[in-house]
Amino acid sequence: MKQRQSCIWRVLIICLGLSHGIYAQQDEREIAVLIFKKTNALRTAKGLEPFKALDSLDYTAQYHSDNMVKKNFYAHVDPEGLTPVTRAEKLGVLAWRTEGNRRIGIGENIAQVPWFSNVNGCGDTQSAEAFADCMVNGWKNSPPHYKNIMSDYEFLGVGIAFDEKGMGYGTQNFR
Repeated sequence: MKQRQSCIWRVLIICLGLSHGIYAQQDEREIAVLIFKKTNALRTAKGLEPFKALDSLDYTAQYHSDNMVKKNFYAHVDPEGLTPVTRAEKLGVLAWRTEGNRRIGIGENIAQVPWFSNVNGCGDTQSAEAFADCMVNGWKNSPPHYKNIMSDYEFLGVGIAFDEKGMGYGTQNFR
């Protein structure tokens, strides 16, 4: 009987672990939309125009989030040496715009937030809403990330990917 109970507990733990990762992955698009909305709420609260959505920036941001999970890294420069600008160019996204005599490139914010019940500074992040709040507040409280959010960029793309342990990798690309 003891052996059977032990087996049942192992199956339960494995099932809980699998459902944890699957649930988070099903919510990636919802989380990305919430991050977009919450980022725009920060801007409009300061009297700035909201960012416009741009599918090609969503694609670029999602590509980077997926790549960080797939290749197990966390950085703006990927293992192939691509920066946010060179990555966008490789993916066929217009990476530069000219404003007056200034040339403005792609901006990027990245973040890691676990899908967990007790995240330092965030609490329970096991819902799309709570997860998006935690990630956006992290960027808000980081001067270089907040500067990108409050910048004169016009467009925003967001990508989210989760690894098998429930760590979420978020990317914001600005243009």
